Amino acid sequence: MSRTKEIRNAVLFTAALLAGPLIASAKPKDADAQVKKEKIELFDHATVDGKELAPGSYEVVVDGQNVRFERNGHTLVTAPCDWKTLEHGAPYSSVTLSAAKVIEEIQFQGSNRALEVR
Repeated sequence: MSRTKEIRNAVLFTAALLAGPLIASAKPKDADAQVKKEKIELFDHATVDGKELAPGSYEVVVDGQNVRFERNGHTLVTAPCDWKTLEHGAPYSSVTLSAAKVIEEIQFQGSNRALEVR
């Protein structure tokens, strides 16, 4: 093997060794930035962002800092939201309403994160 090939191989090997830890430490995409879709059930009338939702099944679609409440493929209301971390995974999905029947929080079964609806 010629001296030029040896040097080239050594440079490539060194670059691969140095790039390995950089690739391994790359952070995955933030979970909040991913779209999350879940089904919820409302057993009573509730309000989100000033709009009333009737009792029934809804698909909750979280996309970044916004949540959409959809029914039969139609978006009924969109509101800002934030994620918060729970101490334990939720044993079942649930919706927390204020005294004025405004949706404040949604917990998803098995998840240790809850959605705070603003």
